[in-house]
Order: sequence, then C-alpha cells, then structure tokens
Amino acid sequence: MRILILSQFFDPEPTLKGLGFAQALVALGHEVEVLTGFPNYPGGKIYPGYKVCPWRREVMDGITINRVAIYPSHDRSVLRRLLNYFSFAISASMIGPWLVKRPDVLYVYHPPLTISLPAAVLKLINRCPIVYDIQDLWPDTLASTGMVRYPFILKVVGIWAIAAYKNAKRIVVLSPGFRTLLIQRGVPADKIRTIYNWNEEKRQGSKKPDRQFARKWGLDGKFNVVYAGSFGPAQALDCVLDAADLCREEYPEVQFILIGQGMDRDRLESRVQREGLSNVKLIPQQTMMTMSGIFPLADALLVHSKDDPLFSITIPSKTQAYLAAGRPVVMAARGNAANLIRKSHAGFTIAPEKPNELFKAVCKLADMSEVERKQLGDNGREYYERELSLGVGIKQFEKVFKEAVALTETRETDQASSSSFYKKYGKRALDLAIVIPSLILLSPLFFAVIVVSAIRLGWPVTFQQLRAGKNGKIFRIYKFRSMTFECNSEGVLLPDSERTPKYGAFLRRTSIDELPGLINVLMGDMSLVGPRPLLPEYLPYYSVRDGRRHEVVPGITGAAQLSGRQLATFSERMQKDVWYVDHVSLLTDIRLLLQTIPKVFGLQGVVVGQDVRDVDDLGLSYESRQNADRSIGKALQ
Repeated sequence: MRILILSQFFDPEPTLKGLGFAQALVALGHEVEVLTGFPNYPGGKIYPGYKVCPWRREVMDGITINRVAIYPSHDRSVLRRLLNYFSFAISASMIGPWLVKRPDVLYVYHPPLTISLPAAVLKLINRCPIVYDIQDLWPDTLASTGMVRYPFILKVVGIWAIAAYKNAKRIVVLSPGFRTLLIQRGVPADKIRTIYNWNEEKRQGSKKPDRQFARKWGLDGKFNVVYAGSFGPAQALDCVLDAADLCREEYPEVQFILIGQGMDRDRLESRVQREGLSNVKLIPQQTMMTMSGIFPLADALLVHSKDDPLFSITIPSKTQAYLAAGRPVVMAARGNAANLIRKSHAGFTIAPEKPNELFKAVCKLADMSEVERKQLGDNGREYYERELSLGVGIKQFEKVFKEAVALTETRETDQASSSSFYKKYGKRALDLAIVIPSLILLSPLFFAVIVVSAIRLGWPVTFQQLRAGKNGKIFRIYKFRSMTFECNSEGVLLPDSERTPKYGAFLRRTSIDELPGLINVLMGDMSLVGPRPLLPEYLPYYSVRDGRRHEVVPGITGAAQLSGRQLATFSERMQKDVWYVDHVSLLTDIRLLLQTIPKVFGLQGVVVGQDVRDVDDLGLSYESRQNADRSIGKALQ
C-alpha cells in the first residue's frame, strides 16, 4: 500500500507516531510519505536548521517528508495556539495535496482536531480512506487543560469532532476508555479499534546507565524518582513538588528528577527556588537517545496526571517507555493507565493529585530491596514485549489500513451503479455552472490574446481540428494557435521548434492556448473532465477496451492528463481513460479539477492539454499528418 501520514508533529519533534512508525511500515513492504509542519514543539520555536517557508521537501532515513508553513507557538496564549493549529491546517489543505502522491490510505494523527480540515481535502482530492489515530479527545482535552472555558465553544468543537470521525473509515484509539466514550457519542463500534501505543524502540540507545549524566546532575548515591515529559496543566506537577517537600526530612536520600519542557516549567522552577526544594531538580528536555541512558539511573519512574475524568481513559505515552525501560513505575493516574501497571505487576498505582499517597508510594519503594525493585521492572519489560511493543502494534495498524482500503473499494463498486444520473444530467450541469461565469470573467484575457496573437503570429489566431467525441461523433476543437506558418526555401514547413516563438511557448506552458476549449464545453462537444479527444482517423485502431473511452464526452483535463502523460505509454493513457469511464461521479470530477490547478501553474512540471501525440497545428502538411497517423495507428494495434 501507499500510505500517507498526515501529522502536525513529526521528527525531529518528540512524537510517538513519527519516523520509527514510518520505517516500520516500510519494513512491512509499504510505501510511506509524510505531510507535516516545520518542527517547533514543544518549545514553540522553529528548530535549528529549519525556517518557515511555504513548503519544503526532505528525505529522512529514506522517508519523504513534506513540510508546509506553520505559525510556531506552544505557550499559554489561546490565540497563538489557535494560530499554530489553523496555520498548519490551512497550509496542509492548500499546498499539501499538490506535494504528495496519491495514497491508498491516509493515516491522520490527532490531535489537534484542526487536522481534520486537510484530511477532508486530501480525501476529496485523492479519494482515499481515512484512518484517524486519536491520541487526545476533543473537546474534553480543551476543557480539562483550561484552554477553552466557554460551554458553547466546547459544544461546537464536539459536533465538529464527531463529524470528522464520521468521515473516517476506521478510528484507532489508545485505550478501551476512549472506545467506550466514542461509542456513547454515536460513533459506530465496528469502526473503532484499540491499539495501545508503544515506545519508540528504534530511537533508543544502548540502555546502559549514563554515568556522565549522573555525575553532572548529582544522581549518584541518591534514590532517584524520575519524571520525563511535558510540564503543563494536564500533568499537575505541583503535587510532585508537594510530595518532595514531605520527603525532605524523613527520606533525605530521595530526590525527584523532572525532565522536560512545557508552559508550566518557569513557574515550577520559581517555586522550587522560592521554597528551597533542594531534592527537586528540573532538567531540560533530553533526546530519546539520551533518555535511554537516564532511565537505568532511576530507582522509580513517575507518571502523574491531573485528577480529571478524561485522564482516567488516557494512557500517557511515557507509560510504555517506562515499562520498556524495566524500572519500577509509580502511576499517579486513574483508569486505563493504572490498569496496565496492575496487569503487568510493574509497580504501584495511586490516586492523582494526592501528595501524601505519592509520598507513601515512593517511601515504600525506597524501603524495598534492589532485588524486589528489579523484579517489578522485569515484570514491566516482559509485559511490554508481549502486549505493547512496536512489532505487535504495527501489525495491528497494517490490518486496520487493509480494512479501510477494502471498505473503500467495496463502496466504490456500490456507487458505480448510482453514477448514471450524474453522467446523464449532473455532469452537464457542472460544466455549465463553471464555464458560463468563467467565459465572462476571462473575456478580457480572450480579447488580449486575440490582439497579441494577431500581431505576433498573424491571422487566424485560432487553431481548429476535427476530433472524435462521445460515441465517435466528429466535432471541431478550438485552441489558440501557438506556431507560425514559416517555411524553408522549398516551401516546406520548418520544424515545430523553429516555428514556436517565445510567445507561443508561453501560451502552451501556461495552457492559455486551451482556453477556447471552454467554447467546446459550452457547445456540449466537450466536458471539463474526460478523456482527451483524439483524431477521428484513429477510431478503427482501438481495441474493444480502449474504445470504451468514447462512452463519455471528452474533456479538457482528465485522469490520463494528470498522470504524467508525457512519460506514460499510449496504453497506460488508454487505461486511465477507461478507468475514468468506470468511475465517473461528481467527486471524481471535482477531484480531477482540483488536481488540474497545480498542473496549470506548473507546480509539478506537467502542462495540461499539450499531449506529445496530439497533432494540433493548422500548418502541418498532409504528408506529415499521414505519417503521424500511421505511427499512432501502430501504437494502438
């Protein structure tokens, strides 16, 4: 399968479903491409080596990464956070579809919910199924973190979320609690799959203790409780500072190591200094490679979340990292995350935002022998390998992707019979709805081209030629002429390249020479979308299959024209035309029209309407015309 990963966050940002996820899919034999933003999470500043521009394409360990413009911000400002979310959504919607190849399935990493906008556009244009991977539930997350406090806005966001989920073929959630809640909100149960997150195994180091780090930050000789992750309202880390205060006198060997970045970091650091919490150390965010050497230094690994109903069904991604590290875990959270620790027998679970309970759990671990703590860590590692590892999860995702593709193919088959009404009435209505106002708006351009062409190329300014239309009916096609009638001393026309001035090349390169084709559409001989009309002399050479291209009205643009025609064989183009005949629908035509826009403006180097096998110039001699006919006739046999 060709899989497109759509995510606002991707390497080098710390993200779970990043480069390792893409590489694991490639290892299974799939082709993977990524559409993302410029890295700025979690600090809200663009990473070194990057700068914001409309788009950038790079290759990272064999994976093609397409980045589009984004407003960098991850602070407490609601306005700036919204600008961050919507800037990526708009860029990915407007630029993204023209950067990426057509996928078989679109994987969408959620959050934020605004990712549903480019997802919908990519689905419409590429006609591919969506698989949502929901890591945060909206509007629940907005309410729990305090980002949005107005009930009306939260209700609107909730309606938006359900609408987005209905647009997906499959939804993947990280916990059973997420699944239950979505079913309660009306999402069909058979659409939802639970796949636990895994640890980014490929980005881990040797997992040997980093003694240099231990010496630098004073970890030697201490009982180290390590927290690694975001510093934000959802983590409620003030409770950890309260527990540290309780430990200072009774367990002076215990210290809390908080590693990470986030909007609460400066406030927490000020509190540590103000209250003299010498047994708390706030360390800047570290790479995952570095963390693999820090986890073995920990005597306990801490997960802490806000005491909120949402977090009882959420499993923080650090949970899997901690289990994989093989160290005892203190889980200060309710629900699904706590259940994993209980099932794995990897540590202790306590209620969140309860400093006394956290203090007691840490003391209990500190009083245990090293052998007892090692057994807890080994239990966690074994459970992770058996139930939560990348190897387990990636196979589950592959199965979900195949289900989504199969459902889409079945639906397209079911819809084929319902397209007859559109073929008979809707297609013509769409053509007229677009062509009539276009001719009015473009009339000044028509007049300007006529005047300039008369001066530069002479009269007539148009090129006309007979073509075969629907059911083989012959009609006359119109285009602006792009070549002169210059001949050599013997009266023979010069080669095309010598008869095409810069002005004529400009007309072809910009597809302005195709504009009179709108008149053909107005007259009903052509449509905006359909197979390219060819010369009537070729009709006897079509196979039965290829002849089906004449079952619909020919078009100015179409599936074959948008598939790199100059590099495609005649047979491949015929196959595309027949595919279009079998898939005519309003969505197909809209998708192909949208795909035509960047082709016209040259974003991908294909000029619409200029087919290398078309014989389009009025001045071509009869003998040359016959030679062209014979060569194309052989290609059709």
